[in-house]
Amino acid sequence: MTETKDNNHLKSDGKNKDLDLDLENRHKIQKSFGFVGNFILAFKTIGVIYGDIGTSPLYVFTSIFPDPPTDPRDVYGALSLIIWSLTIVPFLKYVFIILRADDNGEGGTFALYSLLSRHSGLPIRGGNSDDLTIANFDSMSVLSIEKPNFIKRSKFVQRILLVLVLFGTALVLSDGLLTPAISVLSAVEGIVIPVPSLQSATVPISCLIIICLFLAQRTNRLAIFFAPIVSLWFISLATIGIWNISQYPSILKAFNPYYAFEYFIRNGSSSFHVLGGVLLAITGVEALYADLGHFNRISIQISFALFAFPSLSLAYLGQGARLVLDPAVSENTFWLTLPSTDGPLYWIILILATLATIIASQAMICATFSLVRQAMQLDCLPLLKIVHISKKIEGSIYIPEVNYLLLGSILIIIIAFQHSSNLTVAYGVAVASVMLISTALYAIVICVVFNLPVIIAIVFFLVFGFIDSAFLGSTLLKVESGGWFTLSIAILLLFVMLIWRWGTTLKLKYELKNKTRLDDIFANNFPEQEAQESDSEDSDQTDEILQTIERQKSKNIRLQLLDTGFPVNRLPGIGLFYKEAGMGVPLSFCHFIRHFPAVPEILIFITIRPISIPLVGEEDRLIVKKVGHYEKIYQVTARYGYTENIYQGEEFIQKLVTAICEIDSKAETILGNLENEVITYVVGHQKLVAQSNSHWWERVFLETYSFLVENSRKIYANWEIPIDNIIEVGMKISI
Repeated sequence: MTETKDNNHLKSDGKNKDLDLDLENRHKIQKSFGFVGNFILAFKTIGVIYGDIGTSPLYVFTSIFPDPPTDPRDVYGALSLIIWSLTIVPFLKYVFIILRADDNGEGGTFALYSLLSRHSGLPIRGGNSDDLTIANFDSMSVLSIEKPNFIKRSKFVQRILLVLVLFGTALVLSDGLLTPAISVLSAVEGIVIPVPSLQSATVPISCLIIICLFLAQRTNRLAIFFAPIVSLWFISLATIGIWNISQYPSILKAFNPYYAFEYFIRNGSSSFHVLGGVLLAITGVEALYADLGHFNRISIQISFALFAFPSLSLAYLGQGARLVLDPAVSENTFWLTLPSTDGPLYWIILILATLATIIASQAMICATFSLVRQAMQLDCLPLLKIVHISKKIEGSIYIPEVNYLLLGSILIIIIAFQHSSNLTVAYGVAVASVMLISTALYAIVICVVFNLPVIIAIVFFLVFGFIDSAFLGSTLLKVESGGWFTLSIAILLLFVMLIWRWGTTLKLKYELKNKTRLDDIFANNFPEQEAQESDSEDSDQTDEILQTIERQKSKNIRLQLLDTGFPVNRLPGIGLFYKEAGMGVPLSFCHFIRHFPAVPEILIFITIRPISIPLVGEEDRLIVKKVGHYEKIYQVTARYGYTENIYQGEEFIQKLVTAICEIDSKAETILGNLENEVITYVVGHQKLVAQSNSHWWERVFLETYSFLVENSRKIYANWEIPIDNIIEVGMKISI
C-alpha cells in the first residue's frame, strides 16, 4: 500500500472544544500561576487530595493502642514515629521528590509507566514514529530510541514493569473498598460517646451514608463545598491539638527521633507491629501524586507544607498528650480527647468529621473511576460504560458498573467488620505495597528519564525502599487477621487485567501478522483507466460531455476483485472500517468484501491509537493519508491520550472529512452535503479459538478472556455513535 501526503492539523469545534479547553488549561497549570494564583489553587487542593490522610486522626492511636498504654515512653515512641513518618514519606518523598516526575501534568503509577515507556521508545499499543509529531510529546527522549536502554533491550524487564504498574493499580482499587468504610464508620462511631444507646445504630447509619454517597455520583455540583469543609476540618484538628498540648506541653519532646529509636530498642521485635498502625497516619499519600493532573506541583507543596502537615502534627501531638495523662482514652482516642463530650462543640466536630469522611470517600471513588478508565484505554480492563457528568471538565466521569460494584462491596465490608477498629487490621497492606512500587518505579525514572547517575537512583531506592519495606513487612503481619481481603481483591484484579491485556495483544499481533494491501485485493481502478482511454480516443469532446462523464464516475467508481475479477461497486456514503493495527487493510474489510462486493464512495481505514501521554490536542488528533492510486480511499489514525475518552460521533466525522478534503480535492463534493450522507461504522469482532495442540493453560486463559469479552461492553459503546450505523464483522482467530 502506497501512502502519500498526510495531515496533522485539524481545527477543533463542536463538542470536543471541551477537550481542547481541558488540555489548554492543563498546560497553563504546569506554568507558574504567580504568588496569588498558586495560593488559590493550593486552597482547592485541600478538598480533593487530603481527605484520606486528613481523616486518619480518627483511628490511628486507637489502632496502635488497642489496650491502654502502661508506659508513657510507648506513647512518646509511637508519636515520634508518626511525626517522622509524616515528615519523611508524604512531605519529603512525595511532595518534594516524586511530584517532580509528572507526565505532562499527570501523576500516579500509570504516569510513571508512561514516562518510562516513552523515554525508552516503547509504544503503549501499536505505536508509530508519527506520534513524535504531537505537540505535547515534548518529553520524548530521542537518544533512548537511537541507543536503546535496558528497558528497550529486555522484553523481560518490560513485562516486569507492566506487572508492577498493573499490580499497583489493582492495589489502589482494592484499597478503595476499605477507605470509605473505615472513614465513615470511624466518624459515625463518635455518636456513641454522648449517646451510648446508639451503639447498635452505627452500622445502619454508616450504610445509609454510603448509599446516599454512591447514589449521588452522577452529579458534581457539591464539589465546590469540598475545600471549605475540609479546611474547617483541618482547622478543628489543629485547634483541638493545641488545646490538648496545652494540658501537657512536654509532649513536644516527641519531635526528637530518639524516642522512636528507643521504642524499638526497648521493645525489640515485638514493637514491629506498631508500624502497621503508624502507616494509617500516612494513608492517602498516593493521592498527592495521583491527583497532580488536577492541580500543579507548587500548589500541592504549599497546601501540604503550610496547612495539612502542621494541622496533622498538632492533632497527633495533642492526642499523644492526652494519652500520657489518661491512657484510658485509647478506647476511642479522637473522640475522648475533645474538649467537651456532651456540648454543642462536640456535635459540630461530629458533623464536620462525617462530612470530611464523606469527602475522603468521594475522592477515592473519583480516583477509582479515573484509574478504571485509564486501564481500559491501555487495554488492561474490559470495556465499561462511561458517563460524563460535566460539560466543562473532561475528567469528570461516572462509571455505573464500578459505582454499584463498589457500593455493594463496601456495604458488605461495613456489615461484616462492624467496627472501624476491626477494619484497621485489614487496612494498610495495599497502601504499603503501592508505596514500595512507586519507589521502585521512580528509582528507574531517575536513570531513564532524568538521566542522573545510577548511584542517585540506588541511594533513593535504598533509603525510601527500606522505609516502605518496613511498613509493608509490618502490614503483612495483618494478612492472616484481615489483610488477606485487600490482597485477594488486588490479585484477582491483576489476573483480570493481565488476561485482558494478553488477549488483546494476541489479536493485535494476529492482525499485524496477517495484514494485507489493497493491491492484493483489487485488480484495477477503472475510472482512471477509462479517463485516460477517453482522452486518447477523442480529445475534441465538448466540456459539457466531459463534465457529465466525471459526474457519473464520481457516483459509481468501480473496482475489481483480483482473484475472481468480480466488479465491486462504490455506493454513496462514508464507510469507516476499524482495525487494531496501524497499517494495512483491516481484517474486517477483507472478510466483508468477500461476502458483499460493494464499498462506500468514501472508504476510510481507521486505527484508534492510545498513546503514552495524558491528552492529545485536536490539532494532533488525526493523521490522514491517501491510499496509493485508489480514489477516495484513505488511511486514518486517530490518536488519544490515556486519560481521554474515544469519541467518534458527528463532530468527529465533520473534522475527519474536512481533513480529507484538505489533502484530496475530489472528496470536497461530499463535505457540503455531509448531513445527508450515509455513514457506516464497520467493526471487527474477533473470537479467539485455541488450536488443537494448545497447552491447557492457554485454553484456560482463552476461555477466561472469551468470558470477559462476552460480558463487557462493545468497543464502540463509549464512542457516542448511532447504534443503527454499526456493522459487526465476525471472525475466528486460531491461537
